[in-house]
Amino acid sequence: MPMSCRQGMKSGNGTHELTRIATAYIASFAFGLTFLVASLRGVDGVTALLRATTVAGIAFVAGWLLAPPVVDVVLTAIARDEAKRAADRAKEDEA
Repeated sequence: MPMSCRQGMKSGNGTHELTRIATAYIASFAFGLTFLVASLRGVDGVTALLRATTVAGIAFVAGWLLAPPVVDVVLTAIARDEAKRAADRAKEDEA
């Protein structure tokens, strides 16, 4: 069973889990797109695989470095919006 299924989305590991998932999707997309383009251009299979693996590695490192701030900003915006909605809901309940 994967680690995320055993632990669940507890406070503190949610940001790390979302970052890991986003980075994996970015790397997978980069690999698939590069391999597809290289194959359609008539490149040898081993060369296409090597290029796609290299691009996926670069995308993985870039995602690992760039995804955490993006995930933090998105989660902060969601929390801020939820707090605003809760305050509006409380005002409506009082009225």
